[in-house]
Amino acid sequence: RQRQMCIRDRKEKAALEKQLKAAKELINDLKKQDQTSFLENETDYVQSGGAYLSKLLKEHHLQPGNLIRDLELERSYAYQILRGTRKPTRILLLRIGFYLQLSLSEFQRMLSICQRAILYPRNRFDAAIIYALEHNMSIDDLNDLLEEIGEPPLR
Repeated sequence: RQRQMCIRDRKEKAALEKQLKAAKELINDLKKQDQTSFLENETDYVQSGGAYLSKLLKEHHLQPGNLIRDLELERSYAYQILRGTRKPTRILLLRIGFYLQLSLSEFQRMLSICQRAILYPRNRFDAAIIYALEHNMSIDDLNDLLEEIGEPPLR
């Protein structure tokens, strides 16, 4: 048992060191930029969740109306999210990610920018979502899978 704790502690330490290294690299990048290139770059660490979601819609050649209709969202709520006046729930972000057919890394980036927990493979619900992403499953197939394992569907 003590050995298992030691191994887990080493893994956690390695993960923290990796995060610290990434943060240091980001800080160094910021230090190297001048103000004009920083503002022109429109980097993700400056963007709000709503601005990022709007950017994703444009990249996928979609209008907000398509998203509202296809995901059956309340119109005013959706526009508040896209304007950045309201934060989307994690479940809504997951639905949007499947709707846009994002990759796992794009999903993680979207969740992070929108200040929601990224997908964690040790969580059964998140593991099912990761599995569905890796196997190009539709949201309906994912909902069936979630119901099979006793987790709430993305509706």
